[in-house]
Amino acid sequence: MSPSQSENPRHIDQAKENLGEARDALKAGVNEALEAGAAAAKEARAELDEKLQGLLEQGRGMLDQAEDLIRSKPLASFGIAFAAGYLVAALTRRK
Repeated sequence: MSPSQSENPRHIDQAKENLGEARDALKAGVNEALEAGAAAAKEARAELDEKLQGLLEQGRGMLDQAEDLIRSKPLASFGIAFAAGYLVAALTRRK
């Protein structure tokens, strides 16, 4: 057996070991990326939930204001609603 043949298995074993380490590093990198993505998605969802709650509260406030206006001025509110309905109907008929 020549010296180059005895070194060949050592190089193959070293290459296998290097490939194994590279595979492990790649798996670790993928797992870290997945965890970071999940954390970012969770944070984004929390932020969106917070903004949605703010919008819902703002909408409730506007409905309360509209309700108060309707109670304080029912005839004017009816007239405005009627005029808005008439305008929408007129605009949708002109196709």
